[in-house]
Amino acid sequence: MEEDIRSEDPPNTGGSSVSSFSDKTETADVTIDNIFSYTGFIKMRLSKKLFPWIILMLVSALLVNVTAINGRTMPEGSGETAAPEFPAGMEWLNTDQPLQLRELRGKIVLLDFWTYCCINCIHILPDLKRLEQKYEEELVVIGVHSAKFTTERGTANIRQAILRYNITHPVVNDKNLRIWKKYNARAWPTLVLIDPEGNVAGRHAGEGIYKPFNRAIQKLINEHGNRIDRTPMDFTLERETTARTFLNFPGKITADETRDELYITDSNNHRIVVTDLNGNLKTIIGSGNKGSNDGSFGEVEFNQPQGTVRIGNHLYIADTENHLIRRADLKDRTVETIAGVGRQVYQRNPTGPARKTGLNSPWDLTAVDSTLYIAMAGQHQLWRLDLRTSRIMNHAGSGREDIRDGLLAEAQLAQPSGITTDGERLYFADSEVSGVRMADSDPNGHVSTLIGHGLFEYGDRDGAFGNAMLQHPLGITYANGMLYIADTYNNKIKQLDLEQSRIETIAGTGDPGMSDGPGAESTFDEPGGIDIANGHLYISDTNNHLVRVMDLSSGQVKTLPIRGMGAMSSTGSSARTLTKPESPEILRPVSLGALEQMQFEFELPEGFKINPLARSFIRIYSEDGTNTNTVEITSINPSVPLRFESQPDTLYTEIVLYYCEEENEGLCYIEDVAYSIPNNPGAIADKMFRIRHTVRHAGGGG
Repeated sequence: MEEDIRSEDPPNTGGSSVSSFSDKTETADVTIDNIFSYTGFIKMRLSKKLFPWIILMLVSALLVNVTAINGRTMPEGSGETAAPEFPAGMEWLNTDQPLQLRELRGKIVLLDFWTYCCINCIHILPDLKRLEQKYEEELVVIGVHSAKFTTERGTANIRQAILRYNITHPVVNDKNLRIWKKYNARAWPTLVLIDPEGNVAGRHAGEGIYKPFNRAIQKLINEHGNRIDRTPMDFTLERETTARTFLNFPGKITADETRDELYITDSNNHRIVVTDLNGNLKTIIGSGNKGSNDGSFGEVEFNQPQGTVRIGNHLYIADTENHLIRRADLKDRTVETIAGVGRQVYQRNPTGPARKTGLNSPWDLTAVDSTLYIAMAGQHQLWRLDLRTSRIMNHAGSGREDIRDGLLAEAQLAQPSGITTDGERLYFADSEVSGVRMADSDPNGHVSTLIGHGLFEYGDRDGAFGNAMLQHPLGITYANGMLYIADTYNNKIKQLDLEQSRIETIAGTGDPGMSDGPGAESTFDEPGGIDIANGHLYISDTNNHLVRVMDLSSGQVKTLPIRGMGAMSSTGSSARTLTKPESPEILRPVSLGALEQMQFEFELPEGFKINPLARSFIRIYSEDGTNTNTVEITSINPSVPLRFESQPDTLYTEIVLYYCEEENEGLCYIEDVAYSIPNNPGAIADKMFRIRHTVRHAGGGG
């Protein structure tokens, strides 16, 4: 069966980079789930001309030995088909050297064909993690990144996705679909299981992978017994060579000009950072721990939250990876769950109590009066939640992934990831069709498309709506007859004039970067969120771990420095529980009773300085919390005086150092290190103890 996919873009047209698939007006959304049962999703696009082949495939399936698993199929296979080897010269990540299947003989190998824009690919990552942890001695998972969008072909961008999604297995960049074709993949995600002898043992397309692969892997273990190599494999992960930043892949942003507040969704730190519009830190919502517990601002947990909207004294939060909607009481400083059951649930026509209804990757929020509208990315729909009755239901979209206008319930959407409103109509970024679309808030209304052509048609073209093209936009906001778009994969900010039906780029060259200055010269790196206040656009520059601000009157772009980092915890105070560090570096024993001073020397990378906008500090304490002294770091060679109430067995030193480039204080990196100094009363009685620490910077993110 011939897949209707091109592995490279056609020649540029009109100055735009356009990638397309043929038969765009005849495209149908066909998935294995449609064929067997509706239990999950895969991204597989087939032309209607291929339907005879589908029928032939179904008939053939009746004639071969297959095991139906969770609505999809996994051939039992005899293990006689050798798995194709990886081509030479491929770029690899999360490993210090390329891998070859022949070198993995004795291991069970699971190939995951994915592309980082794909919500379905994101959904299976927790299942892959479970399998990796359960079979850590027997199983090697390898991600084969086979890009859909042009931007996704770049190894640097894939690296950012690995950090964003906390992927800990090796990944190969299959940018030209060479491995994809060798394995005859037809969908994102596709998984291929390889036995310890290097033969294909089964394959599976779609979500819901844990149960079938758990059974299949266990079967291979039973069959191959002692022939399985259980030697642990240690890979060099990208996160091990990546500096920490204060913001970690911020996804969305909400600006409130009436209250002078900015709500920054610090997605990979699992929290909401609240500042004023000038970047002065006001509070933090979330402990920073990944989880779903409700509670006070300092206790509550999130899992990669995204969009927010404020209504009165409440901030509503799309807790995306928890598949929940949370409500933060900004007065009482508490957070509660108001929708979802805490796990991903597929349902196209929900109607019922919000707290008992399962959600599917809620990505963004907006509100009209007392109705909350949800961009339900994983379900390819818009949902609405009546805040008066706490009932939730589908608002727009049939659940089929495509671009099709019409009545709300019949329209087809494709991973809506940003949503805004003018008070009557809903405007949303329909990311997988690279579109901007509109839905009436009236339940009897329609969906219509402003920009967008198809699932595999994208580019970078301004002008009239009918000819314009975007590339996987995620952010959208409305103001005064204009829509402002974070055209994510084009690294641009664009303005849509609704009256003139035209779009133009107002910021970003299209190249990834983080340069400030005039809009036409500024650069971004996959910006994911956008909002407006007081004539300024506030932009979540996701891969740069920054908030950027564009003055619409002057056209200037600047980085928003966040002031007050390190000065408060999630509780809004500087209090911090003193506990023994998990893995402190143990230094030489000394006679602690004789110590009077500790001298520190910090060596920063060339071109960097201690960030004056943040509160760096050294904290010295014993395990029981006594003998505490905290000193703010203002130079690279601070000293800390010591005076012990009682002589401890061990002294702990924690260093939290915020540093930045000399010319860019907005991008703040964090060095957090701990030492322990054992007490030895018989050691030489030195009065001073010296600690030298070198910051080994390797770029931001993660």
